[in-house]
Amino acid sequence: MRAADLHRLARTLREIALTATENTGEEAVNAGELAVLEDVARNPGSTMSDITARTGLAQSLVSRIVHGMADAGALTIHTDQQDRRKVRIDLHPRARTLILERASMPIADAIAERAPGLSASERDALERHLAEAELLLRKGAARG
Repeated sequence: MRAADLHRLARTLREIALTATENTGEEAVNAGELAVLEDVARNPGSTMSDITARTGLAQSLVSRIVHGMADAGALTIHTDQQDRRKVRIDLHPRARTLILERASMPIADAIAERAPGLSASERDALERHLAEAELLLRKGAARG
């Protein structure tokens, strides 16, 4: 696979993910924001460093996203009582529910919408291959 093909694939996969999570319209968030929101939803009370480590985003970007989302009312930031130099980040309960629901959505319908020329068995195979690729990449990153 060439790098250009990988970029094209990444764009297509992003479109499938956006469709599957219904991350469209006025409530749409960008990929960095979505990564931070999903991370905080799965890891309440995280620090900026925690989020940075898990998402792989730059600390400055995580900080910008967290403060912007806090200003919008989606996140809360509070001082860590054990270490007052740190802040802890949480989602408002309604936002947590929405983010976790969106993140858990199956991708089969979005694949069918994006690739209507594939048969049902081809779509199933594509979904299995994507799941395997994600698992291998996560495993490789954890070993590194």
